Amino acid sequence: MKFINQEKSSFSIEITPLIDIVFLLVIFFVVTSKVGDSQFLSLDLPKTESFEYNLVEINNEISVTSSGNVYINGEIYNINNLDLIEQAIFNLNNNSNSIVLSAEAASLHIWIVGIMDILNKNGFDEVQIRTIEK
Repeated sequence: MKFINQEKSSFSIEITPLIDIVFLLVIFFVVTSKVGDSQFLSLDLPKTESFEYNLVEINNEISVTSSGNVYINGEIYNINNLDLIEQAIFNLNNNSNSIVLSAEAASLHIWIVGIMDILNKNGFDEVQIRTIEK
């Protein structure tokens, strides 16, 4: 007598079509989603009164023009004479350890960085930077 063999049949789910559908959905949502126009954050920065207050007390001021002239407390120097500028900065009043560095908007950044490096060498801890627009 022959008995019917009742083996457990293995049940499996094919996930290959499922993966294809998921990738198609991802591509659809990526293509149809709207990318923002601006990725920048608009900030309204607060105004400070301490800068104006400190500006009155400080008598050390350096101004850099776009033509390459450097004014240190009213005396004029050329930006190409860094040795004279360094000597003039060395002779400034270093008691307050603060200085105002003003630069025209069209002046080169390398000039400003060079003057800031000289100020750092001479021990000025607080440098207030402002731009002068014409």
